[in-house]
Parts: sequence; structure tokens; C-alpha cells
Amino acid sequence: MIEFPRSLADQLIAHARDVAPHEACGVAGVRNGRVEQLIPAKNASASPQVHFTFADDGYLAIIKLEREGLDPAIYHSHPASPAYPSATDRAEMSATWPGSLQLMVSLRHGPDQPELHAYRIAEDGSVREETLTLID
Repeated sequence: MIEFPRSLADQLIAHARDVAPHEACGVAGVRNGRVEQLIPAKNASASPQVHFTFADDGYLAIIKLEREGLDPAIYHSHPASPAYPSATDRAEMSATWPGSLQLMVSLRHGPDQPELHAYRIAEDGSVREETLTLID
């Protein structure tokens, strides 16, 4: 189970809304199954609704969180598709960040009806959903 403070979830959703129709991306710091920090990153990909690639700030955020003793989790948005790892997500994450927590938000039903889910993508590309609980 992943505990996600509502205030941080709201920040992630706001980031997704702000950059739509592009995908938002960033890094979350997790300790003992609880999201403690959220660091937005620049999406270096210029293709709307299709892809994200961290700019340097995303990689620096990962280093920062690891130095603080937090487990980095990757987050990104799907502006027009479900909050589920796409084939591209599965291929890229299984090759670069296998087993890491993936937080995904979808705005496919509109900016006021976000869907938020958590997954882990294994090295073989298989997807396991994590229970995500919003807490106050």
C-alpha cells in the first residue's frame, strides 16, 4: 500500500493540468510506503499526449531524493488516455527503472475528474498495480 498525502496528490494533478496537452513528469520521494516529497521535472519531449523524457532536472531530483534517504518514484500524466502504463511506458520503465514505483494521473475525463493510480513495472514489462490511499 502506498500512502499519498492529499496535498501532494493535488500538486501532482495541478502539474498535469498546467502542462496539458503535454505529459507532466517528475519524481516523488517515498519512505516506508508513504510519499513525502514531490519534485516536478521538465518534460524534454515535445510531443503532446504521447511521451515524456526527463530533462536534466528530473535526474538531479532522483539524486537529491536518494541523498536524502528517500526512494525515488517516477510520476507522469496521461492527458487523454487511462492512468495505466502504455506499451511505451512498459518498455522504457522496464529497461530504465524496473520495479520502481510509478505514479500516474489521467485527465481523460477532463481536468476536474482526474484518475490517480500507482504501479510497478518489472524488468519483463509486466505491470503490478499498487494500492494507493490518499491521506490527509
